[in-house]
Amino acid sequence: MKIEEIQMRPFACHQSSISCAHGCERCWFFKERWGVELRGTQVKEGATLGQIYHKFQQLGPEKQELVRPWVSKMQLELMAKVERGEDLDGQVVRLANLLTTLYNKAHAMAQLFWERYPTPSYLKTIGTEIKHKMTIPAGQFKGMVLEGIIDKLIEDTRNSDFWLRDHKSTGMNTLDVIFAGFPWSTQARMYRILGVDYLVSKMGQDSIWALNHVKGFILDGIMKPGIKLCGKDDKNAKGWNCSVEDAYLRRVKEWYNEKETGAIRSQAIMYNEPLFSRELVHELMIMQELGNRPNDPEKYDRDPSRFHCFLYDSQCIYYDLCEAPMSRWSELFDTKYKIKEKEGE
Repeated sequence: MKIEEIQMRPFACHQSSISCAHGCERCWFFKERWGVELRGTQVKEGATLGQIYHKFQQLGPEKQELVRPWVSKMQLELMAKVERGEDLDGQVVRLANLLTTLYNKAHAMAQLFWERYPTPSYLKTIGTEIKHKMTIPAGQFKGMVLEGIIDKLIEDTRNSDFWLRDHKSTGMNTLDVIFAGFPWSTQARMYRILGVDYLVSKMGQDSIWALNHVKGFILDGIMKPGIKLCGKDDKNAKGWNCSVEDAYLRRVKEWYNEKETGAIRSQAIMYNEPLFSRELVHELMIMQELGNRPNDPEKYDRDPSRFHCFLYDSQCIYYDLCEAPMSRWSELFDTKYKIKEKEGE
């Protein structure tokens, strides 16, 4: 691949891109403007578990039976890669074999969350996984594109107020990694802007009305259980005269009950600041400046603190590019990296 032929993707601002740019401009450039990704399939057990759990929450208890065929389809697609000879290091088949275990764990997590926090009848789900893109119409950020995926938009039918909702899971031993500082997080602020614009542009509401009726954010957090379905559950199922899945669910429930700090939480966060707060304006100014820079990797600084080089207990996937001179990048793109295909290609 000729590095000089790589084109930049259109600039759009979303909450994860802002977080990435805060940590490392070069990482942001590779990910957002070039669309660089690793070749092959990476096994991320925790991320995949979170993805399946998120699917349960997206569909809700009424449609939870649709998750199993969705996971089965994932397994079939992975095994098709193996049959095509694309699993050079065995990671694809490993992930395919893991999916059943991860499904059982995610199912138990969702069941316990719904039991702990049943949705009141007056809350109506307007939409899930809402992909929304908007262009700021006026002011200093006129023309800037904001985008994001609203996990769930909920209407309180008692007063026509709207709430944004998101489910997060963590393998850490505290839910503080999810909840600490969330009220002033980029996600909470960006989703508010997107939610207001969605009500105006897609549902025909007046802008002032929409701003006044998007009340807040409901954040749900859960720890990932440290146990998996195993032979112990087969034995318990026979003794308790129940299914293996129910026996596992009971054991997972005991695991959650033993957590002194609480392993499941749902918290409502009221919006009480301007739509474009001073801190958010500062972040958007940084992104606006980044978005105007040229198609030159050297114009985007690497993280001098090295914090982003080993984030979340794993080395940044772009580390080899940052470490190597640009003269070697073509070789790296031939062996380790590729440009992600754009949607629709």
